[in-house]
Amino acid sequence: MSEDIKLLLEEISGKLDEIITLLMLSNLRELRKVKAEIMKDKIAKAIISNADGTVSYSDLAKQIAEDLGVAEITVKKKISDLKSMGILIGQRKGREVFYEVSTLFE
Repeated sequence: MSEDIKLLLEEISGKLDEIITLLMLSNLRELRKVKAEIMKDKIAKAIISNADGTVSYSDLAKQIAEDLGVAEITVKKKISDLKSMGILIGQRKGREVFYEVSTLFE
């Protein structure tokens, strides 16, 4: 990749970060309400607490299911819900997907 392209991508990334910050600030009250509501759910809370980008989807679901004594499919459904809400972001590495919490939810 050329140096010009790298600089352009860095500039775009910086602008996107600024947009995200502005969105967060303008919707801070609503984001706090949503976060408080989601964190009342023990499964969602455990997923968010453990989704740091280092544990694969399968291992994350298995670990939380065992820890909370719930079905693994229940945890997988909650991961899917959190992903569709934009709270979790997935990164594919080979055949595995690793989730981390979106900066909008921090």
